[in-house]
Amino acid sequence: MKKIVTILYVIMIVSTCMSTKIIAEEDHDSGYYLQKLRDYEVRKKNVSNTTNNEDFERFLDKVFIEGMEADFMTMHFSVIDYKKYGIEKPPVDLGEVNYEFDQENFDYYEDQLRELQSFDFDSLSYRQQYDYEALEYSIYETLADYGFYRYNFLLTSAKNVPEDIISNFTDYTFYDKESIDDYITCLKDIDRYFDDVLEYTRKQSEDGLPLVNEWIDYSVKVCEGALNKTDDNEFIVSFEKRIAELDFLSESEKQSYCEENRKVVLQEVLPAYEKVMKEVEEYRGKAKLEDYVLCKLDKDYAELTYMLQGSNNKDLEEVFQELQDNFSYMEAQFVSCIYDRNSYQKYLSAMNGEGNVSLVGKECLEYLRKNLVAYYPDLGDVDYTVEELDPDTAPSTVVAYYWPAPVDNPNQNIIRTNPNNMSEGYETYGTLSHEGFPGHLYQHVYYAKTQPHDFRSVIGFSGYAEGWAVNATYYAYQFLGLSDENAAAALNFEDGYYFMLYSIVDIGTNYFGWSEQDVVDFFADSLVFTNMSIDSAREIRNFMIEMPGVYCSYGVGSSNFMTLCKKAQDTMKRNFDYIAYHDALLKNGPLPFNILEGAVDEYIEANNKTNFMPILFVILAVIAIAAVVFYLLGKKNRDKSISFDEEHIRNELHGPERSEIEE
Repeated sequence: MKKIVTILYVIMIVSTCMSTKIIAEEDHDSGYYLQKLRDYEVRKKNVSNTTNNEDFERFLDKVFIEGMEADFMTMHFSVIDYKKYGIEKPPVDLGEVNYEFDQENFDYYEDQLRELQSFDFDSLSYRQQYDYEALEYSIYETLADYGFYRYNFLLTSAKNVPEDIISNFTDYTFYDKESIDDYITCLKDIDRYFDDVLEYTRKQSEDGLPLVNEWIDYSVKVCEGALNKTDDNEFIVSFEKRIAELDFLSESEKQSYCEENRKVVLQEVLPAYEKVMKEVEEYRGKAKLEDYVLCKLDKDYAELTYMLQGSNNKDLEEVFQELQDNFSYMEAQFVSCIYDRNSYQKYLSAMNGEGNVSLVGKECLEYLRKNLVAYYPDLGDVDYTVEELDPDTAPSTVVAYYWPAPVDNPNQNIIRTNPNNMSEGYETYGTLSHEGFPGHLYQHVYYAKTQPHDFRSVIGFSGYAEGWAVNATYYAYQFLGLSDENAAAALNFEDGYYFMLYSIVDIGTNYFGWSEQDVVDFFADSLVFTNMSIDSAREIRNFMIEMPGVYCSYGVGSSNFMTLCKKAQDTMKRNFDYIAYHDALLKNGPLPFNILEGAVDEYIEANNKTNFMPILFVILAVIAIAAVVFYLLGKKNRDKSISFDEEHIRNELHGPERSEIEE
């Protein structure tokens, strides 16, 4: 089974943003902003207004710059030439980790929100109006989450700092000597940063929230993977490979950098991983997984978790029902394929690796890129590279991931694959469509071509991002070359059913408090998974408690995209066009789904206008036909009338013969 794709920047609990209050208003707590999320109302946009409000542009410039100045790693991965943007380089370190409510940062975001809301929405251009709502909603999310800092665990199966550190350092790009020096500086900061994480975890435990065995096991596995090699450790091998490719360094400089990196890794980094692996063991047996069911911790926190992961502010009852309805729809398509002999044979051939599904690597990605035009706007040629992770240090939860390009170099697109989890056949095809075309890489590059404001790189909505990529896989199977919609739908179900299924069990368990028997009962109503044992139900339920919300960015996100598509198709009928529809989803960038639905409504309104020419043609044709019919009927009656008169004359008046009358 394909594993979840997880890729995060280094977890920064506390940023260094500081600001003077702009508007003196009463401060609010996180509960207030959670309610603001629940009640968020989307505004109607002025589609025809293309004139930007320059004051608002300057405000967004400030938002972007302050976001880049918040921490070094975020800046490095987001922008190459930071000086060009007037960004003041932040301290070159991995940030701070503190187990406390961060009032200073909370105040900063409240101030930012007040300044945002001081702008007249109607004075903004169409693009700016979407930027306004995206930023406003994102700030509400941030402020609502601050109140639940106690539940922000850093050494779990879903969010694991030692694992994320490996990804950050192996994906770090060297642009010049300064960036190499900064890398070495941050590398030396890993042991200090891990100490902060361990101290944070200790205080969290003292607060009644110790690590559970499952998270400890995962953290130990991550550390063992990092320690499995010494001289050929990924921190060393990856660094030396990248240094060797640089043309702005002399051979002696390359050797010097490699020696310094090796020394830091062996003497500081690997001992830091050993320390984490040792110290997490002290929490073993201090808590049970069942204690961490989200609704037991805090019902509001459970609700917010699924709002954040799904990029959705709908009532969870509605979200839950939509998930089940859409999952049932996917199941029905799968069953339809099974009972259709022709579809089933094509499905089996693809499952066995026949045809285009056997393509791998860049060949597969190029096939996807060229054929996506059946459903998506053509993107043309795209620059990207495909690289394999080291099998010994690659995170076990990663199959592949897309690393977005910096804002000032849209061609620096990288897809990394994990050889441990990449199997041949339809799963590889599905994974590459998810990460590449028409998934993450396509969505990122398409939006970048619209020249959005750079600040949009500071915020994101995981439900949109992952939901888009899951649905992209669905359409990728449609142009696989099977020439059978049922077979393609069945492959999609086979490859991604668990996203929705796990999301259902996740919300059922962590929000509605499902028991193991409830999970069994849910599966009993399924068309495919009918005989779920209590042991299997316990296993899947425990997994959802161990990694709450993780699958929902995929499952709830893709479910929301399905619901929006059904709405557009049902409303527009024959006027629906996939390419125009997908443009509507893409052109305003990642958004929460309540705001995205407004974009879909705009698409429907603009493209669902009745074409009166065919109707006029039909009306004229009906009139013409009616005229001919009336003429023929009239002629027939006239003919009958003439015959009667002639007969009357002959019989009654004995007049001349017909030929004479005609003459």
